[in-house]
Parts: sequence; structure tokens; C-alpha cells
Amino acid sequence: MRLIATLSVSALFLGALLPSVSAALPPEVKKELTELNRELRQVSVMLRKKQIDGAKAIIQKVEDRIKELDIADDERDRSMTALKAALQRAKGAIPVSFEKEVAPIIKDKCLRCHGENQPKANLRMDTYANMGRGGRSGPLLLPRNPRRSLIIARLTADAKDRMPQGGTMLSDDEIGIIGRWISGGAAFDGEDVTAPIGQSMVETKPDKPPVKVVMADGTESVSFKDDVAPWMVNICLRCHSGANPRGGYNITTFEQLLSGGDTGSTIVPGDPGGSYIVDLVLRQDPIKMPAGNQVQIKRSQAQALEKWIKEGAHFDGDDGKATLRSLVPTEEALASAKLAAMSTKEFSDRRIEQAESTWKRVAPREEAKSVTSENLYVYGNLPESRLEEFSMWGEEQVASMISRYKLPGGAKPWRGRLIVFAAKARFDYEEFNTVLLSRRTPRGVSGHSVVSPNFNDAYVALFDVGDADSADALNARQLLNSILAQAYLTRDGGTVPDWLKNGFGLLECGAVAESQYLKLAPQKAGATLATIDNPATIFDDGTFAPEEVGPVGFLLTRYLINNGGIGKLQQLVRDLRTNRNAGQAVQATYGQSAADIGQAFLRTGGR
Repeated sequence: MRLIATLSVSALFLGALLPSVSAALPPEVKKELTELNRELRQVSVMLRKKQIDGAKAIIQKVEDRIKELDIADDERDRSMTALKAALQRAKGAIPVSFEKEVAPIIKDKCLRCHGENQPKANLRMDTYANMGRGGRSGPLLLPRNPRRSLIIARLTADAKDRMPQGGTMLSDDEIGIIGRWISGGAAFDGEDVTAPIGQSMVETKPDKPPVKVVMADGTESVSFKDDVAPWMVNICLRCHSGANPRGGYNITTFEQLLSGGDTGSTIVPGDPGGSYIVDLVLRQDPIKMPAGNQVQIKRSQAQALEKWIKEGAHFDGDDGKATLRSLVPTEEALASAKLAAMSTKEFSDRRIEQAESTWKRVAPREEAKSVTSENLYVYGNLPESRLEEFSMWGEEQVASMISRYKLPGGAKPWRGRLIVFAAKARFDYEEFNTVLLSRRTPRGVSGHSVVSPNFNDAYVALFDVGDADSADALNARQLLNSILAQAYLTRDGGTVPDWLKNGFGLLECGAVAESQYLKLAPQKAGATLATIDNPATIFDDGTFAPEEVGPVGFLLTRYLINNGGIGKLQQLVRDLRTNRNAGQAVQATYGQSAADIGQAFLRTGGR
């Protein structure tokens, strides 16, 4: 796991430097390295005396001198190896502040799901005291034992189980900070363990003078948005953002970029000679910034920065308070723009290529055929007559959905058609989950849908379960109708909870009246619902196992329609696309708390 690499960095570093080298360092350099090593020994003495700032100053001095010496890799010998190892030990010995270093990470990354209101898994992290209480899965952490602490396990788990759920994985540095804090005893350095996270020990700094953002007027030869912001975001933001930006210089927003850091005015509009940032990236020898970064600023980029400042450091964005990252398109945004520019024919051709390449990944030894219709591209290893039957059923279901759930302006449900992967055997279907989604396939699951927000992917996958009606499963046509309804519900790539996706699919499978499977849904769901101790959690994703979510979702979706109408359900879907907290979306739609509606649902048995 990444944590192990972070916590064992000194050991890994030593291992990497053990091989002998071919060149020797000059005697005077060796002597200086030995003196620096001797200085580092004072760190442990200062730490025993609680002189943390002094210890940090020594470490910073040594790091700066190592950079200035700029010793080539093939010239490093044992004196350099020893200094590096001592430096890593000294840095690892510096205690981590909960309030200054850990709390900002928790506040930024964890409180969305584990705040005061309806915390997931009954785990609240809004105060240090609540973190100590743990949640449904037990204690959150074990002091001095990060490897056995639940929080580290969740932060470094595979994508499906990793926290923050649905968010960006914490960086190595962030996980390392939490791990070192736990290794040091997970101490609290604030004044009140019940105070809101990160507010128990707030240090006030003198207010910086207000900055004046001058908007671009079109006469500039250098665009901040196009010529400066992209490389700043990709190269500089890593060190100059967050709660403790390097040098006190935070460039998260344009206004902060102009505000400067601990050294004062880093950027002086109209005066590149007086702008410290230009000196750092263009004039010093050697160039000092970016420090310790593998990616270097190109000379042309540094010169563009200099000219932009000379022209007045004008801003050609919309809002100086917005983040610089929002000015720079992500790879996903660029991919979305490329897809959006495709013609209908190009998108249709893309779907055909995707179907062929995807099938080769999941079933390379199975020959596949295809049937094309207005809205669907049916592809699989079934006989062609069966594929045509699936295509006919599918088009009838799509027409039914369009007639009852109108699309604006007569639009098609999916750009370039929806791929329907129809497999002959269960094993072939399971490979779609194993190869493409890295997940197991529960026995009760025979099909699923995937529609991505940028329409890069739009497909359903299932295997031919046969035409006989069964108390244990839907038949082939019902199954196809169900997952097509799921794909229609999420046709814009929006995310909704699994209970709603599966429940809507079952309601729209064309078998509500006669299916033995759906007639037994209350019985199938009863045992699961009897275990619910917090009614509000029935709306959360992950409350029910994949084998349970179908019958429970069917009852819950039907209950919401019966007690609020289809219009309210459609409003709930819209709210869920902008609010990932299901409980809040339910309350906003129905005007009652998730707990109250959940309680009524359980009390009435889903009627």
C-alpha cells in the first residue's frame, strides 16, 4: 500500500543508495556533508526540549544546502548516503500537529460524508472527540499503529472501497501526514476536543493588503488563462496550495496569486524586475523553482510569465476568486469537448469500434455478431435470430420509455446508439464485470448498465437467461427491459443510488403484474429490511448488498411513486445529480427528513 511506502521512506531510500558509485566527492564537499550530518544530530536534542521550530529550521537549512550543492547521482558516496538517511530520520521525528496538519485534510476530504448530519456508517469526524468514538465498523484508528488503523486501510483501499467515496484519492503526502500522526500517538494539540474540526487552535496572521484584479482589455500579447495558468496548475499548485503552502505562498485562486507569500509581493504588476517569482523561475543560477519537482518550467513559459507581469498581470478569466484549476480544462474536460464535437455518424462509428474492441477484451475466443437498429447496437455471441429478437424487444422498450418520459426536442436517448452486449453464457457476462469493472458478479445479478457523463461509454451487458418465468429471476425480455430502463434513467451519465437505479428498472421491466419474481419481492426484501436500525440509511448507496438492492429498490421506488407521484421521483433524480447526499436530496424533494420517510416505508411494508 502507498502508506507503507510513505512511512518507510527512509528504509527505501537507504536501500536505493546501497550500491557503490564510480566517482568520489572532493574532500571539502565530504567535509561539509559530515558537518551537515553533525548539525542534524541537534534535531533530536531540540525535540526533547520541545523546540520544534528550531528543529525544523535545521532540517530546512540542510535541505537547502543539499540543493545548492547539486551533487550529481554518479558522484554520491557514503557521506552523501549517510546525510540523506539522517535527514529522512530527522524529518520523520518532527511531530505532526493535528490542528495544523491533520484537521485541514479531514475537513476538506472527509466531512462531506462524515459530518454532523446523517454520517455514513455512523462515523462522525466533525470533532476530535467524535473521531475517537469510531463508527459502525469499529475504532477509526489505533494510536501508534497506522498499519492496523481503519482510516489508513480505507484511504489506501482499492477504488471500490476507498475513501473519500466518489472523490479524489488523497495524495501520498496527505496519507503520510495522517500515518505519521497516528505513529506519533494520534495526539490532540488543540484546546477543546469537542470544538469543530480544525477550530480549536486558530492562529491569526496579519491581514494582507487587498489586491486589485485588473481585467484584461484585449490588448495583451500574453493570456493568463491560456499561457500561464496551465503550467502553474500542473507544476506549482502541488506545493503552493492547501493549509500549509510552501513559503506561505498559496496560488489556489488568482487573488491569492497576487497576494504574495511570506517574502512579500511575489508578483508586482508592471514590474517583472521587482517580482520575486520571475527571479525564481527565470534569472537565478541555478533556477530555484520548482523545488524538488521532476517537471521543470520551460524557458518559454517563464518568459511568458515575465511578459504577462510586464503588461500589468491582467486577468482574462471570469472571477478572480475562482480557483486557477477551474481555468484549466482537465483531461476529462478535453475528452468531453472532443466527443461533443463529433458528428452523429462519427459517434455511431465510434460505438461500433467500442463494441468490437470491448468484446475482444472480455471474450477474445468467442465470435460475435451484430444487429443495428435505430437506438441500439446489439452485439454478442448469440445466434443472429436471437440477437434480432433482443433488438426488437429493446426498441419496443425504448419507444415505451420515450412515450412516457419525454426527451427535450425529440432528442435521442443516447448519442451514437446504446450498445447491448448479449452473451450466451453467464461466464461471458461475468467477464464484463471482472475485466472492465474489477468486481465480482453476485449470483443474483445477470445484467447491468454503464453510461459515462461524457458519453465515452454507453452500454448494457447481460446474458441470455431464457424465456421461462421464474420466482428466482426475470426472464430474458424482462431482464433486457429492466437494464434498458436503468440506462434510460442515467442517459446523461448522472449518478443515482443503486436502489433507485435497480428499483426503477424493475418497475419498468414490463412484468409488474405477472412476474413471479416481482410478486415475491416483498418477501425477498423483508428479511433485509428487518435488519435496518436507522431508517434514514435506506436511501444511502451501499446500505444493501448487490443481491438485496433489486427487491428493496423495487419496493422503495414504488412506494415513492405511490406516495408522491412520478413527478416527484423525477425531481429526486435531478436533485441526486447535483447533491450526492441521498438523505438531503430526499428531504429537498419531499419536504420530510429521510428518517421520517424511511420510517413510514418500513412501517407500511413498502405499500
